[in-house]
Amino acid sequence: MRCFFACFSLLLLAAPSRAADPALAFKISGKTVAVLTQAQLKGRLSSYTTSFFDPVYGKVKSYECLPMGGVMAAAFGARWRDGVHTEAVLQAQDGYASVTEAAKLSQKGGCLAVRDLDFPSWEPVGRRRIDPGPFYLTWEGPRQSAENGYPWPYQLASIDLVRFEERYPEVFPLGALPDTQVMAGFHLFRDRCLRCHSINREGGKVGPDLDAPQSVTSYRTKKWFKSYVRRPSFYRYTEMPDHTDLSDAQLEDLWEYLRWKARKPRR
Repeated sequence: MRCFFACFSLLLLAAPSRAADPALAFKISGKTVAVLTQAQLKGRLSSYTTSFFDPVYGKVKSYECLPMGGVMAAAFGARWRDGVHTEAVLQAQDGYASVTEAAKLSQKGGCLAVRDLDFPSWEPVGRRRIDPGPFYLTWEGPRQSAENGYPWPYQLASIDLVRFEERYPEVFPLGALPDTQVMAGFHLFRDRCLRCHSINREGGKVGPDLDAPQSVTSYRTKKWFKSYVRRPSFYRYTEMPDHTDLSDAQLEDLWEYLRWKARKPRR
């Protein structure tokens, strides 16, 4: 019994615990330019409380928030509006990364939640009952949803400002003309697919690579592809969400982007 309590005490000491004052790292092209603790951010910005529908929980939630635009300005100063580093890579503690247009982070409604007001600590999310704190990027606007290209990463660990083609050269359709189906499909892939899927091993690791070693367009028909992307739950049990909001034209754009990538030489 004495051995049991001794071993149990050692396990408690070895168990990971959240830092008393958690910190968020801020980077430009992978180089850390600032690390700010929650207390430092609150010292520079006025937090506020708010309630809105949170699609991750599927209900109205209440949070203590820091305005996301203010967080970016506090960390990066004027550099994050230089027009060069157009994308923001939002990295979670487990390595999951969302990519979004950096300009979206300045929009009204962006809330960096630092406290769950409905729960003693943080209410767990998902089937795995994950603690989303200490930093959880949420959006107050009814149209600021993941379906509209707004990221909702929890356990946020770092924000990295990059040139998209610098971070993901295999994903960017270099040479494609603006205002084409290929570019429209690329923007859709970046906003809706990249967090889980990759192009020639660049991007998310949750789902399969859609370009290598063979493009999905080489072994699936366009009709099947469009049907599956719109409603994968009809075909199989999967972590991939349904995308019933996507129009036929948007799915055509996504298909054209993937076909364009398939015709390009890979590294």
